[in-house]
Amino acid sequence: MEQNGEIIASAMAGYDGHRGWVYYLAVATPFRRQGIARRLMQACEERLIAIGCPKIQLMVRKDNEEVIEFYENLGYADASVATLGKRLIQDTSTSL
Repeated sequence: MEQNGEIIASAMAGYDGHRGWVYYLAVATPFRRQGIARRLMQACEERLIAIGCPKIQLMVRKDNEEVIEFYENLGYADASVATLGKRLIQDTSTSL
């Protein structure tokens, strides 16, 4: 999503043939709490429905309570699944 030629928000979603996924959703800090993320999620859901996707999932870090609350307010619920991961290339960054 752009405003005056500047990217202010972005979302990436996909469909693996079984379920839809929202991989990334971000809104630039000055533009948060204006309904932009809600509109982006609605657009992701509408596009997935249009291609016959029956359900949607996403992952949020357990300690990101504000974002979890955002998704809960949109009707999302804890799916009680274990997510496993493995680094294939060592992360050399100093930030988390």
